[in-house]
Amino acid sequence: MTSYALIYNPHAGHNGATAVAEHIAHRIKAAGHTVINKPTSHAGEATDLAYTAQVDVVVAIGGDGTINEVAAGLVKRRTPPLLGIIPQGTVNNLARVLHVPQLVDLALVNLLEGKPQPLDIGIVNDKVMISTLTLGVLANAAVSVSQKEKQKFGPFVYLARGLHSLGKNQHWPLIIKSAGETWQKDTAFLLVTMTNSVGGFLNFAPQAKPDDGLFHVFVAPRMTWRRTLLLLPYFLTGNFSKLPGMTYFATNELTITSTKAKLRSRIDGDPSTKLPLKMHVAAGKLQVLIKPSILREWANGVKTETSK
Repeated sequence: MTSYALIYNPHAGHNGATAVAEHIAHRIKAAGHTVINKPTSHAGEATDLAYTAQVDVVVAIGGDGTINEVAAGLVKRRTPPLLGIIPQGTVNNLARVLHVPQLVDLALVNLLEGKPQPLDIGIVNDKVMISTLTLGVLANAAVSVSQKEKQKFGPFVYLARGLHSLGKNQHWPLIIKSAGETWQKDTAFLLVTMTNSVGGFLNFAPQAKPDDGLFHVFVAPRMTWRRTLLLLPYFLTGNFSKLPGMTYFATNELTITSTKAKLRSRIDGDPSTKLPLKMHVAAGKLQVLIKPSILREWANGVKTETSK
């Protein structure tokens, strides 16, 4: 018998998260396990609930923001419970990467039949990162996207708003240090990802794996309208690192500063900490539940990429 804690925002998804949690709880009990529902009442409470939950599996019911808060609580623990995911967000970036089904009942099968798989967590100053961090134009453009627009247009609204902002030729001076090199760049945006997906687009960084122990870093040059128009096909085909003028590298440590720019990062879709940023990867710190058949597909994908 396995014990589960379901953490969710009862007001998320037009107040539908409560109904989803109750449905999941009923099915878990019917399968012979124990479960406790832990709805949140304010921002950040999911972190406290995950930190104190005395169960085998802590389940995040929500989108990347909810998973981020739950992971922030689990990563503080010496021996954290397993992480389960029931996608209920707009983009569900991490769930897509892990091939967790978007339909509730299929996601439940993944939860009940899943096996532990290592999941890297990024530490950014005192914040947690499960998927992506942006600075500059992309982060600023995302601020203007409303919840209603996200629900109506999904990831395409971020892409459209970002392309429009890039054409304004905004740029900032950054000093970027990895474990072995230092770059000083005048950049339109900096993007760091821990997976092959950004904003729900799964071809963004095909070399990135959720358990490879690395940040995959893209530093964009100053963007003209011509270069902005070129960006879209590179973005959608997985060749983003090959965009003319783009700097790409992978590292497990990163420091980002600026002598002039006063930028605020956006982590996993939400506004977060300001410059300077000191980042490192907590490799395999958490274990996430993934169904065995999905694990085989994942392993085959890794072998295919390796053999190329």
